Amino acid sequence: MSILEEKELTVEQFACAIGRSTAVAQKILDGVQVVDSELAQRLSRTLGASDTFWLAREYDYRASLGSPKNTKVASLAELLGRLPLSDMQKFGWIDRAQSKDEKIAACLTFFGVSSLAQWQGRYECAFQQASYRRSTAYASCEIATTAWLRQGEIETEYDKVGDWSPKNLRSKISHFRRLTWYKSPALFLPKLKEFLAECGVKFAVVRAPKGCSASGAVRLISHGTPHIQLSFRFLSDDQFWFSFFHEIGHLLLHYDRMPIFENGGTVEEICEREANEFAANVIVPVQYREEMASLGAARLPIINFAKKIGVAPGLVVGQLQHEGLIDFKQMQHLKRRYRWVN
Repeated sequence: MSILEEKELTVEQFACAIGRSTAVAQKILDGVQVVDSELAQRLSRTLGASDTFWLAREYDYRASLGSPKNTKVASLAELLGRLPLSDMQKFGWIDRAQSKDEKIAACLTFFGVSSLAQWQGRYECAFQQASYRRSTAYASCEIATTAWLRQGEIETEYDKVGDWSPKNLRSKISHFRRLTWYKSPALFLPKLKEFLAECGVKFAVVRAPKGCSASGAVRLISHGTPHIQLSFRFLSDDQFWFSFFHEIGHLLLHYDRMPIFENGGTVEEICEREANEFAANVIVPVQYREEMASLGAARLPIINFAKKIGVAPGLVVGQLQHEGLIDFKQMQHLKRRYRWVN
């Protein structure tokens, strides 16, 4: 007998009781939906047992599936040793602390948990909840990535957004493309945040700490709200905007398939390829691809072509390089470069 049968609940009644859609409720029952601390509390109120019990079950279940080895943490001391503490302090995410106990307390507060068990239940699989674009040229520490993702949650916690609307988001793409011409992030980032909020999407730009190689991430947070997070990795306009449109692609193409587990599986590889193709075609639409192939490493033709299709020249250069039409060292001067001020 299933637990719903024991409680004499239908899937629909279960969904209503925990404040989730029927689709999400079914994912919980199927073991697809990751149980975080908030959901554990709802399960506790609806089905009984403590929230710690549900978090422990979640941890054991994910471990049985073969969670990546480098995300398993056995003690608070180990967690402390594997977090990018220096950067977390430098970036102002946590206060500087002297003693080991003070550092552990600061990290638990940062993650919004009070114990290792809660951290394990919420975060050891948290990186799997986000489909994120990362550099394969650098080793990635998933513990550092969870810290990066958590900072994105903190920075957008009180942001107000409208109802999720894929139709509205798709209609904003032309606006996003025009923003690629803005030189300063101080000008285009607030507009991106405003446009995305109108579509029901939260948005954060968070500097990646040491060990995190993510360029961008998209996930569904509380109540199914889409959340896009970018890191400005490589500090160039072509990389930033490609990552942005890549995450937009995931939302428009794969919203109903999230979370997308990036574990090298066929489905995940297909989703990544589709998001990459989406981003490339937003930057240079299919009907202009043949013309782009004839540009070569020539400054004025690239600039004129960029004006014609409505995106900044640096993005065209990025596509030319990616397609192997010019060398990666050529036309670099047409890309805009950024820097962190702290």
